[in-house]
Amino acid sequence: MILLLALAAGCGTVSNDPFNDDADFLAALPTEDQQTLRFGEDTTAEAARGIGERAELVELSIAVATTVNGFVFGVLDLLEGVRGLPPASRTEDGRRWGPAELDCNVDGSLLMSREAAVYDWSVVGHQAGEETDATVLYGTHFGGASVKAGDGVFVWDHSRWSAWCGADEGGIVSVAYDNREGVDLLVSLEDFFRSGEAPADRDYAYRHTDAEGDFEYRTEADLDDSGTPANVEVRDRWVPGVGGRSDAQVSGGRFGDEVWVWSQCWGATGALVYEVDNLGLVEEAGAGSECVYAEAAGLERI
Repeated sequence: MILLLALAAGCGTVSNDPFNDDADFLAALPTEDQQTLRFGEDTTAEAARGIGERAELVELSIAVATTVNGFVFGVLDLLEGVRGLPPASRTEDGRRWGPAELDCNVDGSLLMSREAAVYDWSVVGHQAGEETDATVLYGTHFGGASVKAGDGVFVWDHSRWSAWCGADEGGIVSVAYDNREGVDLLVSLEDFFRSGEAPADRDYAYRHTDAEGDFEYRTEADLDDSGTPANVEVRDRWVPGVGGRSDAQVSGGRFGDEVWVWSQCWGATGALVYEVDNLGLVEEAGAGSECVYAEAAGLERI
């Protein structure tokens, strides 16, 4: 359970340099450069098919990464709505921002407490007519060599926010991250649904450094144009500025218990250089020697 300080305006003793101290608290919060998936930055926007054009599995992964980033951007927008103001109150090891008027007529506040290099934080809020605050977002950050260069987790109560906004969707989104070397994320959606969908659990793993990238996920897609979505597991590995390889394992739908293994290798801009599968559903094309990674790889982290 996250333990948070109740901060009263004007109470407590602050450091001799409260503004630098404010920066330390803010550095413990999620940011776009550390908590989003940058897979698409290593590819082009071409939509045509075939050798020399962008690989279909690259396009699928960009679409999935864009969806996942949508949740993170929602969190960042919510935080920005309250942390953009000066703190309403400070103590030596605590801060409170807000209340501020957020979307969906919600008055929200950001609460933070610190013990050594551990920062606990939450966003709480209520709508007009509600007497008590509810927590819609919370997290814990463990500082490393610097406050930002650490690791932690944050949790978004999408059901609570959707209820405030009158949206027919919900679930819990949690993001475990490690900022100590590049970007390393594990994103989990628990009982997540949109209008008309059955709740489902979904997991994504993403790692990106200057030397290498790795993205893996499960989804449903009609990859063979049969009109029937199948279960798809994808592993993307790449060297930024050089190229990469996408390996998909497809089952269910028209495949039943059979597993279709489909691999595509691509160059620095996502252009297809080699393609092969185990069922002969695609014509082998290009040269395997062009692959940055010679061997196929399945999921390992989710």
